[in-house]
Amino acid sequence: MNQRDLDDIAHRIGSAAGEFAPGHRPTAAQVADAASILQGMLQAAETYGVTFADFDAVAHFARLAIQLVQSRDESR
Repeated sequence: MNQRDLDDIAHRIGSAAGEFAPGHRPTAAQVADAASILQGMLQAAETYGVTFADFDAVAHFARLAIQLVQSRDESR
């Protein structure tokens, strides 16, 4: 994973965060955690030749990563 990939993750997470209604927008800490989750998912998937394009063909994984973090935080 190179700097361009990391910048792409940051852009995708930032864009996804903007899609949430004002009362449900993620905090800065949630955005950071979501970016780390998405990075980890991509690093693990790279072993199998899976790319961002493959993720995009299936679901909005940046939004999913934010929702995962928000769900985690709600259950705390």
